[in-house]
Amino acid sequence: MKMKNIMNSPVYVVEPDETVAHARNLMMRHKVGSILVVDAPLILGIFTKSDLNMKLFEEEAAWKRRPIDQIPIKSVMTANVVTLSPNASAAEAAKLMVEKNIDHIPIFEKEVLGIVSKTDLIRFAAEVATVGRVGDAMTGKAVVVNTNHTINHVIDEMEKSDVQKVIVMDNHEKAVGIVSVKDLSANELIGSDGKRSIRGSKKSSSKAARYALDIPFIAEDIMTNIVVADVSESVAGAAKKIIENNVVSLPVTRNGKVSGMISKDDILKWLAENYELK
Repeated sequence: MKMKNIMNSPVYVVEPDETVAHARNLMMRHKVGSILVVDAPLILGIFTKSDLNMKLFEEEAAWKRRPIDQIPIKSVMTANVVTLSPNASAAEAAKLMVEKNIDHIPIFEKEVLGIVSKTDLIRFAAEVATVGRVGDAMTGKAVVVNTNHTINHVIDEMEKSDVQKVIVMDNHEKAVGIVSVKDLSANELIGSDGKRSIRGSKKSSSKAARYALDIPFIAEDIMTNIVVADVSESVAGAAKKIIENNVVSLPVTRNGKVSGMISKDDILKWLAENYELK
């Protein structure tokens, strides 16, 4: 399959002196994950939804205290954009994304013709990757915690294993949920000490409120529903579950026990190495 058959078009573009606010509004209005920065016909850079968040966490980024309608997109774009021709294969695109650790590739031939995302390739894999098995494609290590482990323990396990999510198991060693970094940061009831806090009240004389403050959250409180893939399942089946549930990876089970993880990158590697052999 060629890029011209997979790519998305039209591609939304901005000029280098236009603002981050303008680029953000374009992405929101058109529901796209990236914007190209161009000086037609040249591509100067790319800006994605994750770029701004990553930049905001960089130290000494003085501009991050300015309104985004005063920040030129050229200040935050990623330059030296990797492109592919419309006749490049899905395997080439998958290999390039893995090697360069990128999520989007513009399709270019004298001018911008389209763009292909990692999600586009995973959606393609959901249609074609029927000859591969999850057990052969997975590479990720599963880090597990118990439903009754405290949030502090969950955070410690994430940091120790350098992972973005952990699998939550019940006392029968059955996977019942998942906790990601996003779950931790989104939960407004958790303070820096991992204990419950009362929103809207800095201090309360209520005995119930004081009691709540002293009870640590546990994994079961904030875990989200889990979707798993079996080692014997097709790579296509895993890719479909990733798309349908809007996740980046799935826990993999063997005989009902969690034995690893399969991610979008694992599926891309499978495409790069095996699709042309199909």
